[in-house]
Amino acid sequence: MEVHSGGSGLNLGGPKPRLILASLLLAGRSVVTVDRLIANAWGEQPPPSAVNALQTYVSRLRAALGGDILARRPAGYLLDIAPGQVDAHRFEQALDRGRRLLAAGDGAAALEVLAAAQALWRGGVLSDLAEAPFAQGEILRLSELRLVAAETHAEALLAAGRTAEAVAAAQALVAEHPLRERARAHLMLALYRDGRTTEALDAYREARRLLNEEFGIDPGTQLTALEGAILRQDPALTPAHPAAAGPAHQPSPSAVQAPATTAVTGHAGQAGRVDLPADRFIGRQRETAWIHHALTEHRLLTLTGPGGSGKTRLARHACHDRGLPVHVAELAELTDATLLEATLAQAFGLAVLADLTTVAAALGDGPVLLLLDNCEHLTHELAPVVARLLADVPGLRIVATSRSPLGVAGERLLPVEPLGLAEAAELFGDRAAALSPHWQPSAEELATVRAICASVDGLPLAVELAAGQTVVLSPAQILAGLDRLEAGSLRRDLPDRHRTMRNTIDVSHRLLDDGQRDLFGRLSVFAGTFDLDAAAAVAGTGSGVILPALTGLITGSMLATVPDTSPRRYRMLQTLRQYAERGLSETDRVDLHRRHLRWISPLAAEADRGLRGPDAPHWLAVLRSAQADVRAALGHALSGADPHAGLRLAADASWFWYQRGHIAEGHRWLLGALDAAAGAAAEDRARALTGLACLRYLIGDFGGAGQAITTAVELATAGGSAATLARAHAYHTYYLALVGRGEDAAAAARDAVARSRDTGLDWLLAEALIIAGFVARLCGDSAAAASTLDESVEVGDRCGFAWAASSGLWNRAGLAVDLGDLDTAERAVRRAVRELDRHDDLTGWLTCLNLLAGILSMTGRGYDGAVLLGAVRALGGRVGYDPLRMDPLNGERTVAAVAASVTAADHAAALRQGAGLSRAEVSAFVTATDGAAPHRS
Repeated sequence: MEVHSGGSGLNLGGPKPRLILASLLLAGRSVVTVDRLIANAWGEQPPPSAVNALQTYVSRLRAALGGDILARRPAGYLLDIAPGQVDAHRFEQALDRGRRLLAAGDGAAALEVLAAAQALWRGGVLSDLAEAPFAQGEILRLSELRLVAAETHAEALLAAGRTAEAVAAAQALVAEHPLRERARAHLMLALYRDGRTTEALDAYREARRLLNEEFGIDPGTQLTALEGAILRQDPALTPAHPAAAGPAHQPSPSAVQAPATTAVTGHAGQAGRVDLPADRFIGRQRETAWIHHALTEHRLLTLTGPGGSGKTRLARHACHDRGLPVHVAELAELTDATLLEATLAQAFGLAVLADLTTVAAALGDGPVLLLLDNCEHLTHELAPVVARLLADVPGLRIVATSRSPLGVAGERLLPVEPLGLAEAAELFGDRAAALSPHWQPSAEELATVRAICASVDGLPLAVELAAGQTVVLSPAQILAGLDRLEAGSLRRDLPDRHRTMRNTIDVSHRLLDDGQRDLFGRLSVFAGTFDLDAAAAVAGTGSGVILPALTGLITGSMLATVPDTSPRRYRMLQTLRQYAERGLSETDRVDLHRRHLRWISPLAAEADRGLRGPDAPHWLAVLRSAQADVRAALGHALSGADPHAGLRLAADASWFWYQRGHIAEGHRWLLGALDAAAGAAAEDRARALTGLACLRYLIGDFGGAGQAITTAVELATAGGSAATLARAHAYHTYYLALVGRGEDAAAAARDAVARSRDTGLDWLLAEALIIAGFVARLCGDSAAAASTLDESVEVGDRCGFAWAASSGLWNRAGLAVDLGDLDTAERAVRRAVRELDRHDDLTGWLTCLNLLAGILSMTGRGYDGAVLLGAVRALGGRVGYDPLRMDPLNGERTVAAVAASVTAADHAAALRQGAGLSRAEVSAFVTATDGAAPHRS
């Protein structure tokens, strides 16, 4: 801290006067009480002479500063200086102006302003106040703003076309702050525009590695999206007309001065920046940017969302950075609507008896921002007041926070979603560190923290309440007691409504009408997302009848819509679901679970049939959306409510588990269902056992698969349908072939094909033909194998069963490798890879990639083959699947071909490269290797 007058530095005296002056400076133009000044200067136990000493120091400071700058007020003292006289304020104004220039597309002007803003810094942030408790919040805030300025400067360099300088600036930022994703994004984009794509992708992978090692999390969605755009070489990453990179120049002194804003006129009190809490504001970059942009186009924004989602914090943060006079009306404690106009008048610094006409006259035409906080209980009374203010005050913009919309013309809504898992975990760590600075969480504790954040849906309030308990509880204890979340004794600043999650939800629940409360309880039975028809089925009424109550739950933030879904889907946060469940009677709970099972069972049966036809991608998406509800229904049914229905549901889900690689989950549910429904119909048990055999085959448990499929054949023979019996016979044939009983398998294959033809089901015939072709190949009859597999592909294509056509192509490619026809093999397996990728199949896709790796190695592209092999091992390992264990003909041959085609060093490097690829990156890699020349390492 330095004070200059006429170009010379002033002597401020010893430490105490400097602390007193710093207290006044950090308060802006607000009065600081005598007690506060004494506490800041002398601490908790001031000497008896502190008041007299304070008066002496103030007199000396007033003499040094001159004039009436240091003014006495009844409650204390204030420093009457303009914002432009303080470097920190000038810096913030310049940063704000630079960001607005950048947003307007004027990169060169933004660069000049931001460079001047950074030049104001002469050292660390308030380094001489580093030990002063009262300065810590401002030190944290300014430190963050300084980093934001450096990041924005790098962004401005990019916008101005000065790419090489942007690379250097971003590299310096990342070196000092390797976990800041915005700086990392600027570095990736700068490197990409500089023609250094590989380094740009390396920068992303380094961020992912660091985040995984430090916190066990992946990069955020924005950084991941940028990586994907770089991989695609998205044209949007390169400006159509980049600015010419002119010579660097010194900014003019005026560059750091923000343009003056029009003050509120008349009797309305001056407003400054809205007060912010001292703790860090984490995440919400996308929402903050949306608010800033929306306020340039619209005059009323309402931030909606459930209690505890962080609406108030986000609104205050966004308004603080807006650069307009801000007035705040806190409405949470206002229960008498007749006092609404008086409360708004007070927010503008007017007498409480002022009416809206007086408010409008006082505000005039200048730009001003009003924050209406916690409006949900007053929306009906507030709507006409807001409409009138907007009509009478042309320069007024309003940001409101409410659990439901205000319902005023021109209102723009921003649903405030919970934090993502990474941001929620960061918030937990930050708040826990504030209370327990010496806590060093282990990897296991970090995983538990992520589980806590996931269990509370990433709701900021719930995360903060949980983090506050780390003073006395371990993360495992907190996770076990989440239903008892409440603020610890160390947080005295929270209002009662935010001291427990139950209190927070109570506020919203009281605002619902009887029909909405009833539906809220009924919808708690859904474990995942659901649509209107599902809600009506479980609630026991028609979709038209349910719509008004459903709409009320959504507008009241008790339900959320899932974006980009048609038909529209809805979800209830876990914390809200648990609250709703606790309000149900035992009779209602049993009835709802019965309705839920009756809803999900036919859906799963229809999806099982649909997965074997041209609409497979649709049904795969349906089952992915319904996965949580399938699990919930299975748990309910198999716990004793209806084991036979649970067995049928497990059998219907088994093919989905097979394709998506949910091997362990499917195995557990099928075994549990077979045990619980021991007396079920032969048809149902045979279907479930066939599904179990397929999952066991995927993990190479041929003995267990054989035992299951043999029993399935026996049951289907005794009382199964023709289709169930034919399918069981086909997979029993496969088992015979895998265990070396070639002659038995050949005879069984002919029988299975015949039985499948008799059913008239093409999808079943395609499966039987694949197995028959595999058996013929195993027995050395290449001609029969080729014709049979070709027919399987033809039948699969005819009925739209992409998995069967692709599986036939995979076997056909393996046969071509046997015969040395590598061109045919590569064409066949590449088509299979494309089809399975398009259908979002995982296990079949990995199996085909494994064979493609061998073919690449056999055709002089060994390094690429090793990269693919590394990717297959890594992606398969995440779901417990290894193609080598279920592919005795191609597996070992592929591994040997890859290892023999490259040096040991290249082999290891390629495997590592492949292991670091995501599924999207693997798909792009496969496309890039199509027709490519051999890799030269």
